[in-house]
Amino acid sequence: MASNYCFKIKQEQDSTLEQLCSWIPHHVFIIGLAFQYVSPQGTTLESFHRSLICRRDWFLSQEYGPKVVSLMLANTGASPDFHRTAIDDILSFAWEINTDPFNLRRQTITLLVELLVQATDDDGSLAALNFKPASRSFVQSLKRVKLGEDEAFLPLKKRGRIEGLSSRKQWECSICLDEVLEGEEVASMPCGHVYHSHCIVRWLETSHLCPLCRHQMPC
Repeated sequence: MASNYCFKIKQEQDSTLEQLCSWIPHHVFIIGLAFQYVSPQGTTLESFHRSLICRRDWFLSQEYGPKVVSLMLANTGASPDFHRTAIDDILSFAWEINTDPFNLRRQTITLLVELLVQATDDDGSLAALNFKPASRSFVQSLKRVKLGEDEAFLPLKKRGRIEGLSSRKQWECSICLDEVLEGEEVASMPCGHVYHSHCIVRWLETSHLCPLCRHQMPC
């Protein structure tokens, strides 16, 4: 399915939120995500607003920043390629406003990310399906295994990648974009794609489509 993506990032002045966070003994970002998914005709099919609080030094670090942004975007239905672009742009903007002289003494900086996803004509008939969650019974039936224990059920392609981890080859979960490490639990989808177990469970709570191939799972 094809979609057009448009997003804006801006700093907001929210004195109420800043007062609520004044007790936190760290400099923090309050990051809001305003999401809207629309049909080719402009009809809103899905929308939500979520926010989180993150220490600024953590959010600006290479280790934690991309993970935080990726988790925020995880249930938007946006493609992994878009995630990578958005992560770079959001973190670059955060770096910029963090060094703005106006913000140097501010304990709290509020960011708002506005994300608009518009279905194109060729996928309009499927647009409404994208945000149907997978059935609870399907999620519970996912095959799970801890990496390094019993991986016999995994597709041969993935099994080869896992075995290659011992030779320094990395395998990333396409949802959180983090490396899958020895001992972490992974889950295999019927289409053959494998993700962190907790990542794909969260994804399937809002979308019954595989993040990579868009294969439809039972609703």
